[in-house]
Amino acid sequence: MQARLAYRQALPPVWLLILVAGVGPLGMNITLPATTELMRDLGSSYGVAQLVLTLYLLSTAVSQLFLGSLSDVYGRRPVMLAGFVIFIVGSMICALASDTGTLLLGRVVQGLGGSVGISLSRVIVRDVFDREKSASVIGYITMAMVISPMLGPVIGGFLTQFASWRFIFWTTLILALVILVLVYFFQHETRKPHEPESVRPGLRSSALTLIKEPAFTGYALTIAFASGMFFLFLGGAPYIFTHLMNTPPSQMGLYFTLNAIGYAMGNFISGRFAVHVGTNRLMSAGLVCSALGLSLLWFFHGVMHPLAMSLPMLLITLSNGLVLPSATSGALSVRPSMSGAASGIAGALQIGMASMLTFIIGFVQNDGQVRLFLLMTACGLLSMLTFRLAKRHDSGS
Repeated sequence: MQARLAYRQALPPVWLLILVAGVGPLGMNITLPATTELMRDLGSSYGVAQLVLTLYLLSTAVSQLFLGSLSDVYGRRPVMLAGFVIFIVGSMICALASDTGTLLLGRVVQGLGGSVGISLSRVIVRDVFDREKSASVIGYITMAMVISPMLGPVIGGFLTQFASWRFIFWTTLILALVILVLVYFFQHETRKPHEPESVRPGLRSSALTLIKEPAFTGYALTIAFASGMFFLFLGGAPYIFTHLMNTPPSQMGLYFTLNAIGYAMGNFISGRFAVHVGTNRLMSAGLVCSALGLSLLWFFHGVMHPLAMSLPMLLITLSNGLVLPSATSGALSVRPSMSGAASGIAGALQIGMASMLTFIIGFVQNDGQVRLFLLMTACGLLSMLTFRLAKRHDSGS
């Protein structure tokens, strides 16, 4: 036990980081094919059912504000263990929910706990490696991590169609319980002991210090807007697939796997070439891919087949795989001693933006694609502008 609590300047097992980082995205994605069934079973509108995703994202964003700073003070390991316990409690509330309010409460609790792996897996890598190597390792971890969101909609679709949407939450509960045990036995502490700069500042002072850095703000906003395109698709596509294209839940999950394939490809390229090519060049290439993907979405506008949206999204998620690891490494490298707080703030901004966008698309979605495509295009353009801000002020680029 003492050995696991002690600091070690070595990366924990990569397979463990993959597992802990995958729980949050799985909890988010696995419910997507169940949206229509939730509407029918609990008697809610599409906008209310969409809160199952939106509130999960919002609680994930809020918790990341605190998780990073807490891990800077108390260590990565105890914060991670607490997060998984919270996620398990949230899953149980969702599985037993008899009305929409209880289900949404459970999703809030789930999101609070599920964010721990998303945030701390990146911080742990940055604890051990420098900037370029961190981008490479983060790329490999997230490449493998996308197996969970790739399988999530497929599993959720089949559970919804052939059993019940409640089985989705029993599945996430069991998975989180297994990973909690693995973290307890295999995760050692990576935060360096006695780091005055990271321990003394509270959340407010850390946030102010980081936000005053234009490079950090630029990288964090690039992450938020680039991933915003993806989250808008997650929020708007189920309605279009179901109501306009008459796609069954099980098939919808299969189309969503194209998103994960694109993201995995981008992360593989990041992991393979970040050290040799450089993070900013990879981000530039990624933003070009997103521009191509958005152009194809508009080109195929009006074609009522899921592939007309899923194939262009392959390029956009490829772009995310190129941009996000490098932008994350850049944001965490601006003030290395505040890497936990930086990860939390950047993650909160990313997921906070996602929750706002999915809320908006859930209520403005109509029988068409134009509003979804306009919002995605705006996010793409803003990601390019914020990347220019980061690049201009980053002395380490």
